[in-house]
Formats: sequence, structure tokens, C-alpha cells
Amino acid sequence: MVRDGFFGFKDHFQSLCDTADGGKDFYLLGSDFESYLEAQLIISAAADKAFADPNKWTQMSILSTAGSGRFSSDRTIRDYVEKTWGIEPCRFPSDG
Repeated sequence: MVRDGFFGFKDHFQSLCDTADGGKDFYLLGSDFESYLEAQLIISAAADKAFADPNKWTQMSILSTAGSGRFSSDRTIRDYVEKTWGIEPCRFPSDG
């Protein structure tokens, strides 16, 4: 689609397409692109269906937010400081 100019700027993306299609796709970005697009259609349809049901969407949103703690930057930094640098946290003295 990009090579055919579907998104416009056909000539602008020529070198990108040549790299991906010309045997120079060292990171295999284009090798499974078709299956990626198919998966996106399935995911998009499921998201559309869930969004149409406000109760389901709210439940999914809350659970997603609740489950995101593992990816918190605070947790990531704490793990890096403790496991990589071996530094103990500095505790603030209490006011009382």
C-alpha cells in the first residue's frame, strides 16, 4: 500500500520500501506485515465491540489501569537502582 502511494507521497517512501522489499530488511520488519494487519483488524473489531458496551468498557478500563503498576516508572527505577547499582533508598526523617 505504501509503495503504491495509498497514503500519498509515493516517491517519498521509495527508499524505505526498497530497503524492506529489497532483501535488506535485517530486522524483518516487513516479513510478517500482512499477518500484523490481519491481527489489527481483529483487535480493532474487539475494541469497537467492547466500546459499544459502556459497562464492559468501564470494567476493562479499570482493570487495565489497575494492572499497569508493573510498568510504572517508579517501580522500574527502583528495580534498576536496587538490582543494578545496589543502592539503598534514602528515607526521609519523619516530622513527628
